[in-house]
Amino acid sequence: MEIDKFKEYLEKTNNKERVITDIISRCKRVEKFEGNLDEHFQQDAGKSLLDKLTYNSKQASNQEPPKHSIKFNGNMGYDSIYQGTRSLYYAIKMYFSYKKEQLNQ
Repeated sequence: MEIDKFKEYLEKTNNKERVITDIISRCKRVEKFEGNLDEHFQQDAGKSLLDKLTYNSKQASNQEPPKHSIKFNGNMGYDSIYQGTRSLYYAIKMYFSYKKEQLNQ
């Protein structure tokens, strides 16, 4: 993951420092469990990883396990997984948007 360049990109999009730190932290967490984000982007523009991170409220209500391997701590059961997965999905989508923009320059 291109942390420094991604951080610059996030700063240009008027994100607050706390938001930037959270996004980068979430991206690092996904990399820890699912592998290098740049490799995912090279493989299929990140589509397969984003698919793994897609988890909706119906799946949580039905207590279906997510497709990803990321573990969550929390006392809300599948609601914790749902909320956590949504935040990770958003962060990864931001990183892949950054990567796409880099290709177009």
